[in-house]
Amino acid sequence: MNSPTLLTTFVEVVNCANMAAAARRLKITPAAVSKHIRALENELGVQLFKRSTRRIELTSEGSLYFEHAKRILEAYHDAEAAISHTKEDPSGILKVVCGPQICNLYVLPYIKEFLERYPKLRIQMVLTQTMPDLEKEKVDVVVGLTRGVPLNCIQRTLTYSRWVFCASPEYLEKYGIPKKPSDLVKHRIITHSMRQPNDSIEFKNGEVIHFEPILYFNDTRAMRRSALEAIGIVQLHDYIVDQDLQENRLVEILGKYTEQTCTIPIHISYLQTSHVHIKVRKFVDFMVDVFPRR
Repeated sequence: MNSPTLLTTFVEVVNCANMAAAARRLKITPAAVSKHIRALENELGVQLFKRSTRRIELTSEGSLYFEHAKRILEAYHDAEAAISHTKEDPSGILKVVCGPQICNLYVLPYIKEFLERYPKLRIQMVLTQTMPDLEKEKVDVVVGLTRGVPLNCIQRTLTYSRWVFCASPEYLEKYGIPKKPSDLVKHRIITHSMRQPNDSIEFKNGEVIHFEPILYFNDTRAMRRSALEAIGIVQLHDYIVDQDLQENRLVEILGKYTEQTCTIPIHISYLQTSHVHIKVRKFVDFMVDVFPRR
């Protein structure tokens, strides 16, 4: 084969456990996927899948071949990446997964400059607060996500942040201003459902406060908006609420009990390989260079 097309199709079918899903990911027709699998089976002289009307599963020969196919494809992509270092300009699609707030505040303002600098590149930006499976979803770079970073990732620090407790002036006028951490148990706390734990907070003096949240979100933008609507108190990164604090839409509370120095790193991450693709290297270096220091 001039390129590992059949291998790529085979691995995608295994990863998706479904030919139609593999076709969507590969951006080809299901008929083309079936054709590739049949061609590969004919070439090898073995049956790779047990087929039924409901699902497909690997034969014993298919399972053995899958392990080798993954290594072959990895070697192929490493070879491509090595050659790409000889090219002056990166090209192709760069898939970036980014936290929504980080993207809107610190990535999007610089995307135009990056694309003008590297006009052969295209960017697929996915906004989420959940760490993807970088290999399975073919993600090149992750920006601003901290939970669940794979051990085989390289992380570079873009900037630092700190946690801020805050509420709207309307909320504090109605419910009072907490003077000490233990006062929080009497208040309406809005939390992030993905935080572990999401019903307690440890302060810098080691004191741990347990509370029963009034509202759970899986999105920091919704948490900020609910605080602006005077629903309750939130704990968010400073970069999310800085503008609101400056313009008095939100008020910081319990400042003497919380860290006032930005010590929480914000990372950009990518998989560690023997050769980092030039498009990844250029994007990472660019973001490290332009990202505002805090």
